[in-house]
Amino acid sequence: MDQVQDSVTIKRIENDYDKEIVLVSDYDNFDIKKVPLYDALILDFTERDKCLKAIRDVRGSGIESIYLIPLFVLSIAEIKNQEIIELADGVINNIQTDSINTFVENVKSKRRQLKPFNMNAEINKNLVKMLRYSYSRDKLMKPVKDRHHIIGYKYPILSLSLGDDNARMQIQTVHEAVEKEYFKAEYVDRLHLCGNCSSGFLNYKELDPETNSSHLETENLIHHFTCAYIGPESDFVRGDQYICPKCNKTLRHIGVDYDKPSVMYHVVGSDRYFQEPVMKAECMSCGHQNEVEGLQQYDVYNLALTEEGVEEAIQPKGSQSVQDVVYSGFITYSTFGTFLRYEIERVKTSSRNSSIGLIRLNVTSKIESELGTRYGKIIEEISSFISNNTDSSCILSRSMHSFFILFPDTPLEKCQMKIEKIKSAITELLKNNVKDQNINVHSTVREITPTSEYQTVLNDLRASILND
Repeated sequence: MDQVQDSVTIKRIENDYDKEIVLVSDYDNFDIKKVPLYDALILDFTERDKCLKAIRDVRGSGIESIYLIPLFVLSIAEIKNQEIIELADGVINNIQTDSINTFVENVKSKRRQLKPFNMNAEINKNLVKMLRYSYSRDKLMKPVKDRHHIIGYKYPILSLSLGDDNARMQIQTVHEAVEKEYFKAEYVDRLHLCGNCSSGFLNYKELDPETNSSHLETENLIHHFTCAYIGPESDFVRGDQYICPKCNKTLRHIGVDYDKPSVMYHVVGSDRYFQEPVMKAECMSCGHQNEVEGLQQYDVYNLALTEEGVEEAIQPKGSQSVQDVVYSGFITYSTFGTFLRYEIERVKTSSRNSSIGLIRLNVTSKIESELGTRYGKIIEEISSFISNNTDSSCILSRSMHSFFILFPDTPLEKCQMKIEKIKSAITELLKNNVKDQNINVHSTVREITPTSEYQTVLNDLRASILND
């Protein structure tokens, strides 16, 4: 039977596995530098705030032997704090060393596979930490709502490294993780953020287009059927009756004598009236006055580790120089995103739909490494082929192993035929030039309609490829 040995700061849990499993309840004397000496931590939730701080200190560390340690929270009461649930390896109401030992062994097995790497400018250390934490636990990275975080959502393990106010770095890191296909993204929610600082805390205000005042009150417009006079309701009020200021007749029944077709806005303290206010979104963080149409759209995802993500977690390589090359006829991926946004807006005002295609090479990091410089030449040849076999009106871009083609004013059926021909030619090219490697080619096409949304189009393209 398990026994607990007393200690000043921690209590070592006796077990049959010769493991250093310790229960921490004295947080004032908790020394995080000693964490690597233990096999597992059990944190007592009795002092809630101190327990949460200890969890954040452990998971927020930049030292792998600290942030990857198995960590459990001991609590009799149910814990609803989602950050704790995401950062802990389990909430337990009693100590079962058998199950803890099994978890510890699984994590140790994964950690033994993690290879050392030299940090350089091409490696995002925060992304590596996220990958290794996810891999060591086989854990889905879930966003957590947090009103203290500048975006309003955070990935706890990432936020601890970046800080709650570093919105852009969180956005960029998650974008890099999804774009490099280290994680498969599953849609959770959509946010609209400040275009200046990426804060999610916005105050939507109706403003007078001339004075920019938000001190407004609304008043019904009244339309008198008989004389066709239209004016604010206050013009008609005389005591408890409506009297038309133009023809002096009494208005008795709405729908018979008059109606209220709209409202007027009045700037309080002035004689200014107007009908169409301007909508602005004022950032509560930086004060920037955003046009509503100019807000930054940001989709929040659950992130599931992919095979590419596992490879990067085990042996981080970061960006490869060949991936940054923009070939003739191609534009950068970020610029492609801008073109796609413009195309969606153009489709909304025209009578013709457009299409977008994606061709992806199923190339693992291992294959890319084995091919070495040959891979760069293959990508260059494929890029040249696509450029020479698409119309000049097409917009081309490449990201990692994916080739994006935007077909303006092109029906879906025609785009599908074109993409299939390109896919077949690339497949044949690979068979002739890379006989020692099995590289499959996947393709998909989506229609751009007036109801299309930029991020949804790209997400749908990637999802269909990954699920192929």
